[in-house]
Amino acid sequence: MGALSQKANNIKYTLNHRKAFRGLERRLLGHNTFRSLFHDLDKVFLYMIFDHDKVHNMHVKHAHHHELKAKTHGDYVQMVIDWECARFTKPDKPLNARQTLDKYYPHLKDKVLPVIEELGL
Repeated sequence: MGALSQKANNIKYTLNHRKAFRGLERRLLGHNTFRSLFHDLDKVFLYMIFDHDKVHNMHVKHAHHHELKAKTHGDYVQMVIDWECARFTKPDKPLNARQTLDKYYPHLKDKVLPVIEELGL
């Protein structure tokens, strides 16, 4: 697959995930937050310039819905919604939020489990 084709696939993958994220957020919270307008939007633009690994690393390092930057309740709500909806749009990420917490982030259980329960997941 050519570089342009891969970039287009990465962008499509991210746009599909963004749409699913907003839908799930609306279902769980009853509305969409301002933050959801920008969820993973940086990746859409960065994929035009950089390769997948560089974009992924930059995003995870700077996005507040990822572990390194998450600090507020809102950050953890966004994180949980991100984990939960990934299984609907990302074949490489089939776990739900609770399974993702247990498998990859057990050290965040005290912060994230209450959010999972609050959202009814």
